[in-house]
Amino acid sequence: MATGESGPPPRPIPTETRASWDPDPLFFDRRRHFEALLKEVSKNLADQRPERAFAFIDRRCRLLAPSGHDFLLRAEISRRAGFVTEGFRDLARALELDPTDRPILRAALSQGEPAQKTLAARLILSEDEPDRTLVRAAVDRLFEDGETFLFALSRRDGALSGWAAWNGADDLRLSLAGATERQFTLAPVPDHWLAAEGRCAATIQLDAADGDETATFLRDESPAATERIGAGRPVFADPALEPAALTIIVPVYEDFDATRACFEALWAGGAPESARLIAVDDASPNSDLRDWLDAQAAAGRLLLLRNASNLGFAVSVNRALALCPAGDVVLLNADAFPPPGSLARLAEIARAAPDIGTLTPFSNNGEYASFPTPNAVNPLPDAREIARIDTLAEKANGYDFVDLPNGIGFCLYITRACLDAVGPLPEIYARGYYEDVEFCLRAREKGFRNVCATGVYVGHAGSRSFRAEKRRLVMRNLAILERRFPQYHVHSASFVEADPLRRARGAIEALAPATAETVALVCAGGAAQELAWERAETLAASAGPTPLIVACLGARAELRGASGAWPQSLSFVFDSPAGLRDLITFLRSSNIVRIELFDPLSLAPKLLLALFRLAARVELAAGDLEWAIALRRPFDGACRAPDAPGPCPACTEGAYSSGAADDLRRRQLKRKRAILSRAQAILPLDRMADRFARHVFRELQVASLAEPPILPAPLAPPADGVLAAILPAPDAIADRLLIAIGRALREAGAERRIVVFGACVDDLALMASGNVFVAGGVKSDEYERLLRQYEVSALISPHRTRFFGQIDRLSRAFALPKAYFDFSFGKLAPQGSDLALDPRLCDAKAARVVAQWLETPRVASC
Repeated sequence: MATGESGPPPRPIPTETRASWDPDPLFFDRRRHFEALLKEVSKNLADQRPERAFAFIDRRCRLLAPSGHDFLLRAEISRRAGFVTEGFRDLARALELDPTDRPILRAALSQGEPAQKTLAARLILSEDEPDRTLVRAAVDRLFEDGETFLFALSRRDGALSGWAAWNGADDLRLSLAGATERQFTLAPVPDHWLAAEGRCAATIQLDAADGDETATFLRDESPAATERIGAGRPVFADPALEPAALTIIVPVYEDFDATRACFEALWAGGAPESARLIAVDDASPNSDLRDWLDAQAAAGRLLLLRNASNLGFAVSVNRALALCPAGDVVLLNADAFPPPGSLARLAEIARAAPDIGTLTPFSNNGEYASFPTPNAVNPLPDAREIARIDTLAEKANGYDFVDLPNGIGFCLYITRACLDAVGPLPEIYARGYYEDVEFCLRAREKGFRNVCATGVYVGHAGSRSFRAEKRRLVMRNLAILERRFPQYHVHSASFVEADPLRRARGAIEALAPATAETVALVCAGGAAQELAWERAETLAASAGPTPLIVACLGARAELRGASGAWPQSLSFVFDSPAGLRDLITFLRSSNIVRIELFDPLSLAPKLLLALFRLAARVELAAGDLEWAIALRRPFDGACRAPDAPGPCPACTEGAYSSGAADDLRRRQLKRKRAILSRAQAILPLDRMADRFARHVFRELQVASLAEPPILPAPLAPPADGVLAAILPAPDAIADRLLIAIGRALREAGAERRIVVFGACVDDLALMASGNVFVAGGVKSDEYERLLRQYEVSALISPHRTRFFGQIDRLSRAFALPKAYFDFSFGKLAPQGSDLALDPRLCDAKAARVVAQWLETPRVASC
């Protein structure tokens, strides 16, 4: 065991003694901290210190909801610091978040990887009002990719305007075919802003015809490109139809297989027999799909409307709505799959209250109404599973409904009263996205309710037609919506936070326990829950039983499946006999083959007793060792022998004492013995726990430690680099130790900094010390990048009894020395220059030892 000396108790650090960095006071204003991070980035970039600027922008990318600009800035800073690959990743994330932002597009076009440059170029050319400089750069890029002809043509204020660029020196012909045919010759303009060596260009400026036209560009009499130029809001001469109680409108564009499956689901009982079915072919480019629709229309199975040009979702729906002066309407995506009876039940629920305007069912991909994970794209079940979930939803929730901020257009049931009051869909959202939201917001303004029919479930494949263009359309149209309805974002975020649909989702899940063999991972909150999730992900990736986390928070047990599997919203209150009985009944029906208990002392005794009776095999997970040691509160006083080696009597008595126990500790010891007597085995989760268990729990079987092989990727950090504290879960005791280490480094005159990979209980309190920086939560696949960019030369685990496995894996993977508290009692030999700390040391002594260790020449772990 390492020994050490104590220091004075924590005290404020004067500004003039702060090491490494001195942020603006605004940095410590909790209300303006997010803003202040940008100020620190700018200051450090101006001082030519990109490595310092990286820390601030990296933290900003880990707080709240970072924007595309945050990732763009992190990409640029990483590139300046020499981390080019990492910069590419951040640029890709920025482009994903906001493909309409011109600075992001400009950066991707000039600095991105080849694929990013090409994507940015195509997005630039698809903008409504593109920047001429960006267009020139985009055209250059696409011609470098091998394009030989590009054009842009739009209709506005009675004129056709645009440009064309092509390889070679020949003239280009433009044919406009509408009510009459017009032809024009486009001669190369030598000084055109798009002209270049080997490339011609010309400007297009023509009077527009009265109606739609098809523009065809010809080179040597061969068509180079064709595009339909719409004349604005089309006027259709469709005859009115006989009134129908329900009309189902399905706009169609691409994806023949999904479209056919959608209609077959409707014909198989998804639609009521009396419902009228209208398909609107929005100028589909798929000839097989067009032929199939023609055949179905000829057979009388649907009414087919066909747009001469691609007009988008809203215009296509409005064309069909104009034919339906009476009756309710369902707007259904062509990639939605309604199970038998689903739309009929929506019609019944629509009559439950006179002010219901729109209804949306549950779906795997339904935003607010997504199931089992809300606001996420869950995997699309097959037709049999869709029908099974719909049956469960009906059984669980019947004809209940829950108010939504707005309905979701993949399957939107609209009552006639609402449709008459609101009118057609808005047509300002180009090809799609958010016209359904605006319709629902307008309906709410007129006193109608948008509800989720919680007893109905409809499958939804997702937006296959738009593919890469989807995000650009989403961002463009969201900006339009928020200008028109400024409170939309607030109402939507409040709904997501409150999650009023959770009870209904849980009711469905309660009816469908897992049938495959299941391992129940029972834990409380905090560190135990973090370890349980880590264990669940490991089990989910294996071929063994399915993991089910039972997280006990007070008297409530929340059940979660790993990797988004069922359940996600199920909970039981077990402080009553009925609640505990319901929980155990569900677990018993879930085919539990093994239970793993995490921190069993934190679990309610009556729950533990029921769990031991439930499963034939119960294992005690050892990763958080606190339950096994039955600790008192860690030492928080003055060390009596600060200059003596090892822990002094005050340290020993105050923290990890093996002496006389108080009443609480005696009760814990009694409970621990009872738990150990019932368990079948100890399950070590890391190497420290394995050595500890084999040394302490000799009367119990210790399961073999199954760790995946570690492939070393050694780093080459500077000898005086950063000390990285690995903090998977916030912990006030760990915060206090880190503050003590920072103080010990300053008192020793060391310039070394500490960076915390994780979230602290109070981030700003730690950073106020001056040489501790809190990066924020870190995902497992981010460590290698951060260890390199923060120039980490050593690791420490500030948790005394928890998460050794995380730091151990990182140390071995990247050949970095580590400091940790050794509860193996010397059985786990330190590797290389590792520092094994005596767990009984108070914070001040432990900090002093760590500071001395950091300033001693070391060799890497192996």
